[in-house]
Amino acid sequence: MLSKHLTNVIQNLEKKKFREKYNLYKVEGDKLVQELLLSDMKIDTLVASPSWIANNQQHVKSYNVIEVNEIEMGRVSNFKSLPEVIALSEIPVKGYNPDEIENSLSVILNGIQDPGNIGTILRVCDWFGIRNIFCDHDCANIFNPKSVQASMGAIFRVNVFYLDLVNFIPRFVGQDFPCYGTFLRGENIYKQQLRTKGFIVMGNEGNGITPEIEQFVSHKITIPSFAHSLYSTESLNVGVATGIILSEFKRME
Repeated sequence: MLSKHLTNVIQNLEKKKFREKYNLYKVEGDKLVQELLLSDMKIDTLVASPSWIANNQQHVKSYNVIEVNEIEMGRVSNFKSLPEVIALSEIPVKGYNPDEIENSLSVILNGIQDPGNIGTILRVCDWFGIRNIFCDHDCANIFNPKSVQASMGAIFRVNVFYLDLVNFIPRFVGQDFPCYGTFLRGENIYKQQLRTKGFIVMGNEGNGITPEIEQFVSHKITIPSFAHSLYSTESLNVGVATGIILSEFKRME
């Protein structure tokens, strides 16, 4: 049975201030929870239906599991079709390795405000083997339920750091470590000699990269449109654009 206190806690995890207060975030649905169980993330509580518990006895013995009925699950789930399980996972504390950063590609997010886009970018980075993402404090929170869901499990594998980009980027950028930035009037990415290490900056959905970050960009790139109509799509979704750009960088390896 789900207590009133825990019900309130789970409901409040929709908001960042409560995620920080309890140091927890919510993972919904069997597929994502199974990926969470395979990760090294610390799990606080599993809230599950009787059928899920019956089919996952190995986990029942290892974690704090609370059995709930449909009414109780409906009070704490965001899904229209109720999930069999919800996990409450601890928000991890991570530090980045400067040596790893200096010898790899990392993605920098400048003001990405849609949590779904953040989650999609995590998923794309996971696919292309990007281990580290650096965000400014204007970005949406990766532990927002929409971000968690859109990441499709990548949130458990990709390292994400929120920091002051203006102080962070100059520590690494130099002649042997380029900083690429995406701009509508940048150079055609398909005609560039891309490096296998450096930063790739993706800007805000509407305003792009801020002047404070643009000053560190050594290579301005763009994905050209091949549309035949003058009235084609004005721009690409930032998640889609990230996938195209990373694909081109990885092709150079």
